[in-house]
Amino acid sequence: MTKQEQVKAIFIEEAGEIIEKLDINILRFEENSTDFDLLNEIFRGVHTLKGNANAFGFTRLGEFVHHFEDVLDHYRNTHEVIEPEHLELFVGSVDVIKEVMECELDALPNLPTGYAECLDKIKALMYSKKSPQNSIQISEEPMQLNDLASEFGFDDSSDNMIVQCIQKLQTTPNADGACLYRIDLTLDEDCYKRGFDHLLFLKLLGERALAIESFFDMQNIPPLDEFKHDENTIKNVVILVLTVSSYDDIAENFEYLFDHEYRIHEIVPIALPVMEQPIEPSSPISVTPQKEEKNETNTPSSTVISAKSTIRIDTFKLDELFDSVGELVIAQNFIAQNNKIRSIEDESINRTIETLSKITKRIQDRVMSLRMVAIRDTFDKMKRVVRDTSKKTGKELHLHVLGEETEIDKTMIDSLSDPLIHIIRNAIDHGLEANAAERLSVGKKEEGNITLRAYHKSGSIVISVSDDGRGINKEKVFKKAIERGIITGDENLTDSQIFGLIMQPGFSTADAISDLSGRGVGLDVVKTSIEKLRGKIEIDSKEGEGTTFSMVLPLTLAIIDGMLVQAAGEIYIIPTLSVVESFRPERDIVHVVKGQGEFVSLRGQHIPVIRLSDVFELTTDRIEPWEGILVCVETEAGRIAVMVDELVGRQQVVIKPLGKALAKQREISGGAILGSGDIALILNVDELRPMIEAVHG
Repeated sequence: MTKQEQVKAIFIEEAGEIIEKLDINILRFEENSTDFDLLNEIFRGVHTLKGNANAFGFTRLGEFVHHFEDVLDHYRNTHEVIEPEHLELFVGSVDVIKEVMECELDALPNLPTGYAECLDKIKALMYSKKSPQNSIQISEEPMQLNDLASEFGFDDSSDNMIVQCIQKLQTTPNADGACLYRIDLTLDEDCYKRGFDHLLFLKLLGERALAIESFFDMQNIPPLDEFKHDENTIKNVVILVLTVSSYDDIAENFEYLFDHEYRIHEIVPIALPVMEQPIEPSSPISVTPQKEEKNETNTPSSTVISAKSTIRIDTFKLDELFDSVGELVIAQNFIAQNNKIRSIEDESINRTIETLSKITKRIQDRVMSLRMVAIRDTFDKMKRVVRDTSKKTGKELHLHVLGEETEIDKTMIDSLSDPLIHIIRNAIDHGLEANAAERLSVGKKEEGNITLRAYHKSGSIVISVSDDGRGINKEKVFKKAIERGIITGDENLTDSQIFGLIMQPGFSTADAISDLSGRGVGLDVVKTSIEKLRGKIEIDSKEGEGTTFSMVLPLTLAIIDGMLVQAAGEIYIIPTLSVVESFRPERDIVHVVKGQGEFVSLRGQHIPVIRLSDVFELTTDRIEPWEGILVCVETEAGRIAVMVDELVGRQQVVIKPLGKALAKQREISGGAILGSGDIALILNVDELRPMIEAVHG
């Protein structure tokens, strides 16, 4: 990859982040259109995107964001009230930016369908804002125009004018602690095509300036018949800025220019108020202490910048580091649990092993934290989904967001968007009542409520979507499942199992099909996506009150919290996320049904018993269920009781793939190396239930 390609790849990554941030900020601004600090942040993102897009030849994107930037700049400077239809235009413009960016990346010749229409609206809005101020009275006689080059061009007196201006700015009242900078701009001829001009930098500098002066060199301006509007002929512009901003803050405005196009020079810090007692010429006091004082003042700011600095790391490298730490944990456990080492009665060795254990645990926690990110950004994206779905369905609703700071594994973030979108759309389209009149008729407020929440629970992450709508009609779901042949009708299903039927492929209880679909359509996709993340979905609903979908996920995909069990002399790991309870059954609750196998009666339910020795064809003495231990686990098809000989304990283990040879063993999801050096298989409990039919059928 060439250097140019590397720089372009960095731009594409940064542009994606900018557009993603724009999508979030524009919705926040729509909610509070008087927050001009937020509008300034949106403007800076669009401005950065414009400069980068033009620099890398993405001219279609550059043209659109250039005009969008003009509109944003007008409102942020005038603080005018933004009309609702114009806010809608802003939101639509961000959509177009996302679509145009995709066209540019894929080198597609055609632009998005809404590109031209949205651009025309932006231009019309900008024209309407400028036209009253730019009305010109045209006289019958032609005006005699002066030569701008002669009026504004540098001459012999220009340097004197700059010196006089510096002296004037140095004596500006109420400028204690401010600095005076001289900036020389020598922009290339193609700067306009790249999205830069001199007035833009004057605006940016003026936002934080106490005073600003500029001097334009107009001597090289060509005659009008030779003038080209897209080429810069102003070879030099001198800008004097009096500001309390630091040198780095000033330089940040020019970070996208080439190094030869600008030069910044700090002239002198403005002196602090003079003491009443005169200072003799021979006095050793000088401006040096003032300079030191300014540095001391800036020290906290520098510290804050350093604390917030970040570095980009390839996720592949991060995964390699995590795997290495996993190996370190295994090695440390092997040392700590090695019988030969433990038999050595030496206090220093024991102390060293204990110290190694603490350090290893600390490293493991730190490396795990590198992969953990707040779910805030994902939730912010969902706000757009709620907004668009609300407008499409015509339902007034309010979104409540809780637990935005909850952290989750970075590798899981991208996989959560689609499931969340499916669930939220279903909650709005089918979960909430059809209209305000229907809500009022059942004693609810006109405005519906959708609650998006994330929280920790028993070593897992739970992400839930709740609505206060109709709820799920259990009888209707049960009847539809029988019609589709999903169940026979003889099953004794709990409420949660009935609700779980709506996640079967193609299942829907909607009376009418819409482009957003009814609850159930697409939920099989949600279920599959969550299971790939080794999680599960729980549904709780009360008819007339609402429904809650909860996605229960592990903290990380690389480590699993498991219950270690022993069966036929082998160690297995059952994910604790699936474990309901473990118990030694009484003899009178165990039953054998001819042709169907063994069952245990537990609180009114008949739960099938599965022996791991039968599943894996292990040679062992056959014992009765009441002589062993049953671990009750929740599967997608209902609860089963896994029979084991002994409960070894509970611990977190690093998941290891088993390779192609064992990839077809669907009842095994992976393996783990224990502290003793032994390998334990991780059970996929959802695949154990079909094994019952194979064993007992």
